[in-house]
Amino acid sequence: MQLKDIALKNLQRRKSKMLFLVFGMVFGIATIVSLFTLTTAMEKSVNKRIQEAGLKLVVVPKTDTASFSVGGIPVVSGVSYNTKDLAAGTVDEIRSVQNADKIKVVAPKVMGTAIVSGKRALLVGVDFPAELEIKSWWEITGSKPQNSGQAMLGSNVAAKIGVSVGQTVDVNGRKLTVAGILHETGRDEDGIVFVHLKTAQEILDKGGKYSFVEITTVKDDAVAASLSGEIAQKLPDSRIRIVKEAAEARQELVERFGKFSLVVSLVMVVVAALIITTTMMASVNERTREIGIFRAIGFRKTHITRIILMEASIVSGISGILGYLAGMGLALVVAPLFDSFKLAVSWNPFLGAAVLSGAIILGVLASLYPASKAAKLDPAEALRFI
Repeated sequence: MQLKDIALKNLQRRKSKMLFLVFGMVFGIATIVSLFTLTTAMEKSVNKRIQEAGLKLVVVPKTDTASFSVGGIPVVSGVSYNTKDLAAGTVDEIRSVQNADKIKVVAPKVMGTAIVSGKRALLVGVDFPAELEIKSWWEITGSKPQNSGQAMLGSNVAAKIGVSVGQTVDVNGRKLTVAGILHETGRDEDGIVFVHLKTAQEILDKGGKYSFVEITTVKDDAVAASLSGEIAQKLPDSRIRIVKEAAEARQELVERFGKFSLVVSLVMVVVAALIITTTMMASVNERTREIGIFRAIGFRKTHITRIILMEASIVSGISGILGYLAGMGLALVVAPLFDSFKLAVSWNPFLGAAVLSGAIILGVLASLYPASKAAKLDPAEALRFI
């Protein structure tokens, strides 16, 4: 009888203990695989979005501010006065800079408060094709406004005035049809009424002026800094800021989730190692007589060690396969819950091979002490239990 046959027979005789060991390892491996898969998918999603969006510059008019304090105690801080708008030729000036070919999107905006169906709300005029290219994560019920007589409402303002897609709203006396309603974003957009740029300029009596302009460029800090300087020279009455895109803020969140996943994975590895060691130690203690017989009939210490390690390898290998399948299945189920990330989870054979190899290595390492203890049993001492 070969050593592997002995190992298999031992596992068959101790099904309950081995099933407990397999369950514990599968749970730990599935948790690690699902966390790793979700974290990797999040990183890919965020990095893709950052590359697509690039860096963002915001061009705003220079505004005078004032502060006031009494006895060294600030009472009013940073109050704006003499508020201005960007001139009508601002967009043309931006497009005429030397590095204009590095600009991906120019999205001018005009904004102001308006009375929308009897409720005060923020009205923002945008160039919808450019705006939707920048805000690629927006989800809309209905469609984007196609003409000057249509509007798109944020979820909060739509609920506030009680309208749905296809109905009409009154904006400062002008009738507009609700073409779409923006899904809740948890940001300022939820309380905004979006209309075409010229429509907002007419309603707010802004002429051809803009409140601010958003610009996206390639993901290159040097290019962004160069563009910022060039635009500042072209538009001396404006300020240019490089702002962090929402996707970059999400990247920080993903990094934190990745660190959390790493900590959980390490804990799972330690717990799995302890379960393996404890189970194999109990198995060795129960088989003292059997090991004594093997030693008495000529089995060497290396033979006993190989039997124990082979048992651990078989159990760990089965646990690795089942854990990988369970972890990937869990990731596929959980991924739709992270709808804002739009995760793309796919089966990774390299991860499966790594999990299988890692599980076997962990099983062998955790079983070294029990195997060593079994090999060192004195045959004469062991045979006392017969």
